[in-house]
Amino acid sequence: MSGTDDEIKDGYTNAFWNLLEPFRTGKAIQGSLQYIGIEVLVGQLCRRAMNMKYNWAESAEIHTYSVPLIGQLNMGEPFGELNVSSKAKVELMDEATDGAKAIPGAIAGFIAQRLRRDGFRVPGFGNKDFIALMVGKILSRPLTAYLFSSLPNNAQVAHIVINEIMNRQKAVIDAARTSDEEE
Repeated sequence: MSGTDDEIKDGYTNAFWNLLEPFRTGKAIQGSLQYIGIEVLVGQLCRRAMNMKYNWAESAEIHTYSVPLIGQLNMGEPFGELNVSSKAKVELMDEATDGAKAIPGAIAGFIAQRLRRDGFRVPGFGNKDFIALMVGKILSRPLTAYLFSSLPNNAQVAHIVINEIMNRQKAVIDAARTSDEEE
């Protein structure tokens, strides 16, 4: 979907644009920016707790790269729904598990950022930067769930949209995997 009205073809043509297409609408853009903002903030708090220097731009770049891939690389169940009601109980372990489902996307974002920064070489995963990124990814979902009911309605809708896009991407991958297994 490279901006033309051509019909979608099977195969890998226009793979880059097809990856980004669901994120090019108003609420999806707002939801992506909110998601990235929360991830960056929590990641920087983790860095602070680990006595590491802040790196806001690098963190934002990693999370920006990861957003289009999170739904497609989710190997578990779909992400749970975010509760609009302030009286709803937040299950900490369920939300942390949902946060952990985003780790493969974060790893892909980390690799993309390191390749852009350092050139073509294998990035190191055994460092504090990587650990802070993963811990921040896990903790950001429970924090979002706790704060979700107090967000303005517009921000809630944007979060719901991005959550639903990620779940739909997962459903498409699962359907393709199922059809490949049946053949």
